[in-house]
Amino acid sequence: MICRYCYQTIPGKEHVCERNASCQVNSSPRQRYQAHCHVRPNVICLGRRGFMKNHLCNWTRGYSWRTALLLSVVLGGFGADRFYLGMWQEGIGKLFSFGGLGVWTLVDVVLVATGYLGPADGSLYLD
Repeated sequence: MICRYCYQTIPGKEHVCERNASCQVNSSPRQRYQAHCHVRPNVICLGRRGFMKNHLCNWTRGYSWRTALLLSVVLGGFGADRFYLGMWQEGIGKLFSFGGLGVWTLVDVVLVATGYLGPADGSLYLD
């Protein structure tokens, strides 16, 4: 048995923290948020069992980078990639302009492939 304070326990295994999905992931410098953490009942430690801990903002809503890239290559002229990422206004623009006559589609393939174009809600890709 290791003698340590509760805030020094192993994250996910010995203590659990609440997640915050309201912070901006794509900001510079990376934002942090304070999470309320508590130690699991079967762990013995010193100090308070509930504590605050700073975490980096890196949450996701389930958007896949591979799916976005595939949609951009195959159906990019119809705006499917923009609709998938939650940018429905730009998706309608791409749909009615046939992908900007191909130019907008090529630009979007590059933007999605490099990771510059991400989900509209500011979350990260799954993979």
